[in-house]
Amino acid sequence: MSDNSKLSRVRQPFVIVDALIILYVVLDAIAQVLPPHYSPISQAESLLAVGPYGYIMTVNFLNRGAFSLLFVYVLVQILTVLGENWRSYRLGLYAIGIWGVGALLLAGFPATGRTIGIHTIIAIIVFIAAPIGELSISLKLDRVKALAGVKKIALVIAVLGVSFMVFYWGLLPFLHHLKSSD
Repeated sequence: MSDNSKLSRVRQPFVIVDALIILYVVLDAIAQVLPPHYSPISQAESLLAVGPYGYIMTVNFLNRGAFSLLFVYVLVQILTVLGENWRSYRLGLYAIGIWGVGALLLAGFPATGRTIGIHTIIAIIVFIAAPIGELSISLKLDRVKALAGVKKIALVIAVLGVSFMVFYWGLLPFLHHLKSSD
């Protein structure tokens, strides 16, 4: 089997990843619109998994875990076919893997009652892991000629993810503290 045919075969699961990402966006939009009391600005996405429409977000957590883990698997396969040592991408792959496993776990530990503590710990870990994984992988994409064209957009997405993480975990609590001290 030629490298092109191997690469073509390995690319096919990326179509599944893309479809699952589209499904994620659609389900998330539906979950955000259904509960009339929910505000995406002031409430955590995890709260969508609680209440009468909670099953939609629970399915979406499972979906996010599935496409994230499938992405990691397929990226390892593509790097291998292209002759790149996937182990040099280990930090990013593990971080995205943590994000995927964490999403699966979030589905089983809703943000309510006895499981809210576990849910919160998992959420903190995955929301730190994902942008680190994205940045780590995107910085190395130009090592492989076939993936170099994706680096710019991947890097923009990764920098936005890291920026959001810094804002959310660093600046936002500081701003909240300033507001509450008035």
